[in-house]
Amino acid sequence: MFKPLPPSLEMVDPNTLLHYTNVFDAMLDAVYVALKNLNVSAAVPVLVTETGWPSYGDRKEEPYASRDNANTYNSNLIKHVVTDKPGTPMRPGAQASVYIYELFNEDLRPGPVSEANWGLFHGNGTPVYLLHVNGTDGFLGNDTTDRTFCIAADDADEKAVQAAMDWACGPGRSDCTAIQPGQGCYQPNDVRSHASFAFNTYYQSQGKAGGSCYFQGAGMVTTTDPSHDSCIFPGSKLYSNVTKSDGANSSTTQTSDSKGSAIWRLRTGREKGFLFILRLLLSGMVAVIMTNSNFWT
Repeated sequence: MFKPLPPSLEMVDPNTLLHYTNVFDAMLDAVYVALKNLNVSAAVPVLVTETGWPSYGDRKEEPYASRDNANTYNSNLIKHVVTDKPGTPMRPGAQASVYIYELFNEDLRPGPVSEANWGLFHGNGTPVYLLHVNGTDGFLGNDTTDRTFCIAADDADEKAVQAAMDWACGPGRSDCTAIQPGQGCYQPNDVRSHASFAFNTYYQSQGKAGGSCYFQGAGMVTTTDPSHDSCIFPGSKLYSNVTKSDGANSSTTQTSDSKGSAIWRLRTGREKGFLFILRLLLSGMVAVIMTNSNFWT
């Protein structure tokens, strides 16, 4: 997991006496030794073609396949390779290039449950989780608030948005009182605004579980707090200040933590995080690329 270890828990190679705190570096150095034994030049670059962690698995057979573990591993991996650039104990400062496995979940993939859940994104482009990486110019979500919201996708058809909202407020059992006439979130009176509130209410009620912002492609995850005026969305840090009266949303304070934080609205096509992913898709690649010299190549 790339977490700091006390010296007593570090693994010591009996041949080199080098100390290791993670399996990733140990495996890389094993490759370097194998290359040396084959008299391969040290100048030959090493490429890690797959490394990652599944976000979901069989509860009994795969207990460590979880969103928290996947987020921890991949976030720390990026920090280890891109930000820290420590190299390995055998080759300090010479970090290999790395591909994260993988970009999208493969929901039809056979085998153990975890096999279908290695992706950073669901099939509709919404993130399975937001990576927490500081100092890398923002990647997917430099989200230090750990607050995410579900809103209507900009590119979704309005009829699809309406149908999804009808489901959220009906079978989905979202509390849509606040978007009724005369209530705090009725204005602006348009489908996308009302749907965003309904989507987010459902998303928050499901504990922001993976796929709960899907809505057949009509929803998208954002770290931007969509609250406005007297309309406070569930999940907002303002929500604790909300006083409900006859179903209306109101707030005595109106401050936002969105300024000064790195905000990403995924799937809008306007942010460089999305453009980065788009470039990968257009080039036919199915992995997130990190290099030791330029993260965006």
